[in-house]
Amino acid sequence: MSVIGQLYQLQRVDLEREEKSNHLAEVEACLGETEDLKQARQAVADMDAQVGQLRKQVRELELEVGGIEDKLKHNQDRLYSGQVRNPKELKGLQEEAAALRRHRSQLEDRELELMIGIEQSEAELAERQARLHQIEDSWRADQTGMFAEKERLQLRLAELEEQLSDMRADLGRKDLAFYDDLQGRLGGKGIALLKDGLCQGCGVDVPMTVARAAERGQGLNYCPICDRLLYGGG
Repeated sequence: MSVIGQLYQLQRVDLEREEKSNHLAEVEACLGETEDLKQARQAVADMDAQVGQLRKQVRELELEVGGIEDKLKHNQDRLYSGQVRNPKELKGLQEEAAALRRHRSQLEDRELELMIGIEQSEAELAERQARLHQIEDSWRADQTGMFAEKERLQLRLAELEEQLSDMRADLGRKDLAFYDDLQGRLGGKGIALLKDGLCQGCGVDVPMTVARAAERGQGLNYCPICDRLLYGGG
């Protein structure tokens, strides 16, 4: 194979390495928890906290109602003990009992509202948990695929690095310096295949004399449009 052919093959491996490296970076960026997963977990945590807060309020109300029940029992014991005979004191006990019952009724109404709220919140929590499980299952499947793809890319990159090392070792220092300079000037695509008289780098017709010289491997021939070194495939 001609030196230009060797350089063209070296470029192909270089380009594959670059493509695989970029793909590996994309894969690695996708590893770990996604925003959808984080948001779904936060949504469950928020609703779970809301349910917990509602339950706490119910417990507090139950304790308050229990306290009122104790006060009411004490009130009724005194009222019907026969020990209180003062009309004013009896009236006070009756009014206190009525006030306690009103307060108890208000607390029980609030407790009912909270129980309804808990029921609704628990239903919402169940929906969010189901959604989270769906997202987690999908995420785990994706991560498994991503890790497999990462491993495949790493293995291929190791092969390409070894291949590049061997290919560069087969070339002289002068040819390598020429290649590196060409690639640096033309963004890593300094050599273009010539096919049917067309530069495959830019798709333009190459003058016949240049095309024939490139196909015969006579000297260094460049595309007049994109300035790439032409490889005739010989």
